[in-house]
Amino acid sequence: MWQIVKNTDDFDYLIDYPKGYEREKKYPVLIYLHGMGNVGKGVERLATVCPVRRERMNEDMPFIIVAPACNEHNWIIAFERLQKFICNVIYSNYADKSRIYLCGSSMGGYTSWNLLIARPDLFAAAVICCGGGMYFDAPRIKIPVIAVHGEQDTTVLSRESVIMTEKINEAGGDAELILHSDLGHDVWTRTFTDKKIYKWLLDKHR
Repeated sequence: MWQIVKNTDDFDYLIDYPKGYEREKKYPVLIYLHGMGNVGKGVERLATVCPVRRERMNEDMPFIIVAPACNEHNWIIAFERLQKFICNVIYSNYADKSRIYLCGSSMGGYTSWNLLIARPDLFAAAVICCGGGMYFDAPRIKIPVIAVHGEQDTTVLSRESVIMTEKINEAGGDAELILHSDLGHDVWTRTFTDKKIYKWLLDKHR
């Protein structure tokens, strides 16, 4: 169940602890970055629409889920603050630093690509939906990534994910591309209702 954390000095955010959570243990952390549709609409709305949620996983999956709410025009404007927020999560008492996973959709997908380029040291794996990145810096991304896109997407063209995965793999990285011929921009619903995605993440460690 989501807990809402109001943070006057930083981003408000959602956090969900796994069943049987114990304070003295370390847990894998899944950080989700939302898209443009939730900008400025508050963490309460995010709690109702966030596609990454406990009931979509197997009950025994031990993720702590963290989802900040963007209070700027977009995540890139707040990029330095976002990096600080993520580092604070990673260095919290509950986080297993070898199992930090990044997921994002649309604007959150663009930001996820940028985070993997800027801070390749932080994450064990990532799942990025309908985003795009800086192709020339894609070789910096060495962790396993799944990029998902709808071929009917006219908001962010699917070639963005195609090129990013190509450039990563050309440089010896590990990027998988999933294209859905029947979907447009919203690929996050299908992606994050697929329990295999969460199993894939849990199998990855730094």
